[in-house]
Amino acid sequence: MYRIESSTILTPQNGLNIYRGRTHDSVTLTEIRGHDPMDIGIKYDAPELLEGTLRTRRSTCMILMGNLGDPYNDIEKELELTRSCLKIIENNDYGVCISTHQSLILRDMDVLSGIAAKTKCVVDIPIPTLDEIILEKLEGSDTISVGDRLGLVKNLSEKGIDVVVDIYPVIPFVNDSLKDLNSLVKTILEYDIRAIDLRDLRLSISKNTKRFFETAFEERFPEQFKEYMDSGLNESSDITARNDKQMIRDLDKMIKPHKVMYDTRQIKLWRRQYENKTTGKQMTIPFE
Repeated sequence: MYRIESSTILTPQNGLNIYRGRTHDSVTLTEIRGHDPMDIGIKYDAPELLEGTLRTRRSTCMILMGNLGDPYNDIEKELELTRSCLKIIENNDYGVCISTHQSLILRDMDVLSGIAAKTKCVVDIPIPTLDEIILEKLEGSDTISVGDRLGLVKNLSEKGIDVVVDIYPVIPFVNDSLKDLNSLVKTILEYDIRAIDLRDLRLSISKNTKRFFETAFEERFPEQFKEYMDSGLNESSDITARNDKQMIRDLDKMIKPHKVMYDTRQIKLWRRQYENKTTGKQMTIPFE
């Protein structure tokens, strides 16, 4: 672990990254600091910085948490930095969108419900497959099971919190068959959710993390990795599912009859749109 020293707390897009780095043994990661892919950066003074920032702002907005590190990793159990920041967000009437793999978020249901009563509170939960064995290989044994994730979806939605299920990551020859994706989407649609983010069945890998991804891919799925390399899909910077365009069309037909968003661009805009449930909607998206 290392301390992140910074005089600012929010990105220009209102991202709040208390923890930075790979907080679980995933086949993917956003960056590598030094030579340790599991090295976690922590902004210990995040609550103090956030308090000062929000008090001086003239307008409220959505705050996005979890882009560079899961806000509910094991370290959070002791430090409670995420919980402290959520209380500040609630007290200042800001909205929040959180991406997490972990059920520790249920600890903060009281604060999340408080935010949801006044504005938008969104939780993104990645569910890339219904196969527990594949899921553990994709994300490691320290993240919760498919069953627990579906239970998390149910618990959060029952408390009035908007849930988005991310079908991510989708990796060629591992979890990108139309049969498996159809089954996954059909199961998800049985729950009360706001959106299914298909992410265009696309996995973006940066140049500095591609070698890590391919090494982890080969170790965990050797047969599928050989097929992936032979297919030529590895030559693109963005890794797409096989027959991605046709599969997206087929999945669109399945999802469209339901009152569920599924277009990635629409979902992205909706996540950032602040809503005041007490006085109406603020349609602007402030970036300060």
